Amino acid sequence: MSSNGHEASTSLPSSKLGTQEHWDDVYNREVKNFDEIGDEGEVWFGEDAVERMVDFLEREAEDGNLPQDLHVLDLGTGNGHLLFALLELDEPLAKSEHMLGIDYSAPSVDLCKRIAVARGEDAQKVRFKQIDFLQNVEALKHERWNLVCDKGTLDAIALSAASEDKATPISQYVQSLEKITIKEDIFLITSCNFTEQELIRIFKESFEVYHVVPVPSFSFGGQKGSTTVTIAFQRE
Repeated sequence: MSSNGHEASTSLPSSKLGTQEHWDDVYNREVKNFDEIGDEGEVWFGEDAVERMVDFLEREAEDGNLPQDLHVLDLGTGNGHLLFALLELDEPLAKSEHMLGIDYSAPSVDLCKRIAVARGEDAQKVRFKQIDFLQNVEALKHERWNLVCDKGTLDAIALSAASEDKATPISQYVQSLEKITIKEDIFLITSCNFTEQELIRIFKESFEVYHVVPVPSFSFGGQKGSTTVTIAFQRE
């Protein structure tokens, strides 16, 4: 994705929420909490956001719109909650061994693996790896990912500093996504930092809108909005 005006309009100021140190601290605390009291950790954007993503995918599968041999990649998996939620469906979308959650935070991956052990044999087949999606996307190219999910990861990446070659984190993210997807693959994203139109602008060079998942809205000061946006894109 080239650097241009529409990318600049979606850039965000860097903050500690975009640093690996912050997320390592977060997940080190959550590993400790899990070991002490069995708490699996915070569900970013809440259970409702997860349910909307899972319900959408379940309907698509029921309608025959998803491949039978589905391989699911969860970007910035955190505590693995989205993948574990997909496993809980009466008819799982994919085999557990065809699911991979990645995160650049080693404590995140550690937490996921501990939770998987506690959840049982099927969850233990889900793979979790420490991979930096912006810097080491080559590690993902050996497998066909026909469903890629993101719940809050683009939001965090957008808050990180530009790389030494001045490439923005958003442009690096899009380039990595393009490298691991091919025509008709689905990219499902939930964001709290970007509007529907902003997300469409970010991905429009290689992805078309497949479906905008309805979310609850609110009105304030005569304006209507929502706390999150969920969009399914399809690779062109």
